[in-house]
Amino acid sequence: MKIKLRKALPTDADAFVYIKEQLPLTLTDGSSTKGGFLLGTNKETYIEYITNSYCLIAEDNDLVVGFGIVLPDHILRASDIWIRRAEATWNIGLEVYESKYLCYFEQFAFLPGYKRAAITLAYHIVKRAFGEGHEVMFTTTVNKPILNLAAIPFINAANGIKAGNINETYPIIGHINSDIYLLEATTFYRQSQAHPLYPFVNRYTIDPA
Repeated sequence: MKIKLRKALPTDADAFVYIKEQLPLTLTDGSSTKGGFLLGTNKETYIEYITNSYCLIAEDNDLVVGFGIVLPDHILRASDIWIRRAEATWNIGLEVYESKYLCYFEQFAFLPGYKRAAITLAYHIVKRAFGEGHEVMFTTTVNKPILNLAAIPFINAANGIKAGNINETYPIIGHINSDIYLLEATTFYRQSQAHPLYPFVNRYTIDPA
């Protein structure tokens, strides 16, 4: 296994779709569908993300095995979740953060068997977003109709906080309840450097696309 991290290219969009389709999701009626909670995206959406947002991929001997997407400030502020922020229940004074330079961890998906690669990519895409001047990162994790805990270890490792909660409606799935998490750049740098896996993840570099 030889893992390489690099910036995504528009030609990687098919690989994003393939990985998404490997993610099963069991619905409340007992049926299942593909795509996990990445149901709102297709090839064209991924090309748009790759072109306009921060997108990194992990490759194992040139096979794309995972990806991450972070939306920069101007794209986050134009997104549906930001427009509907007043509908959320907040544990923080949101007004304190609205004037800051924000980003949003939109998607994160890996094929099975690549846990360390996933940790490494998560670290580097967050580091890149903060390195571009973003001060605060938001993300959401689903509570209902199922509990999606995949991102929680990464959030906890970086000392992220539960900032709020929001109800959403997705095609096919219907009603969804999600927790909103917040991570500040200064905390991320301090916590990541103290983490036992820091020497491992930090030895990776991002290859040019």
